[in-house]
Amino acid sequence: MVPSKRLQPVQRVAQSKEDEAARELGDSRRRMHDQEAKLGDLKRYHQEYLERFETTARQGMSAKQMQEYRVFLAKLDRAIQEQEKVVLASKNECVTRKEQWQQKHVRTQALGKVMDRFRTAEQKEVEKREQAETDDRNQRTPR
Repeated sequence: MVPSKRLQPVQRVAQSKEDEAARELGDSRRRMHDQEAKLGDLKRYHQEYLERFETTARQGMSAKQMQEYRVFLAKLDRAIQEQEKVVLASKNECVTRKEQWQQKHVRTQALGKVMDRFRTAEQKEVEKREQAETDDRNQRTPR
């Protein structure tokens, strides 16, 4: 069996692993974007609630209402901080997944180049053999 044929299963496995890593990277990016969107929603809600609090405070409110607003705003602040941690973890996962995909991509590309070199060498060998056969036939043919 010629070397390029022996290497085909290895290349198929490498390509499969690269494809899987690409899917995982895509999934990771989608999760990161979802988490960033949630963070944006929390920040917008916090801003809206803060504006509502300030408007109500200008119009006058009881101490109990003021305390309830402050407690809720504090909860929103904590939720935002937690979501920022989730976003950071998602970004880190994306970086890791990208590095994994790049490693697999480089391997697949290297195997492809090796396969190309093998095929080129095999083709040259076939051409050399055919030329030798042609030369041999021409020498045997009476003139």
